[in-house]
Amino acid sequence: MPSVAEIVRYLDDYLRIREIPDWPNALNGLQIENSGRVTKIGAAVDISTRVLNQAAKKNVDLLIVHHGLFWSGLQPVTGALRRQLKLAFENDIALYSAHLPLDLHP
Repeated sequence: MPSVAEIVRYLDDYLRIREIPDWPNALNGLQIENSGRVTKIGAAVDISTRVLNQAAKKNVDLLIVHHGLFWSGLQPVTGALRRQLKLAFENDIALYSAHLPLDLHP
């Protein structure tokens, strides 16, 4: 299986991440890295604690989502965001998000 870096390069190129502007604080592309290993990829529309719990149960290494973690710019790491980051880190789940690049892609 390709590494996270290889998959991210492919997705960035295919979805034209760098060319397509998005909401001011939308962070398209890799939002959370993992150890680099990928054996299973998962996908979801929205990131949530529930989605991350399911990904962890299914041993997902890379989660690709439409709506990622960071929409409001820099924010305190408390509550749901803290729980979500903890789940991703403890289960070595990388997170890749693409908002408008997916909306515009055929």
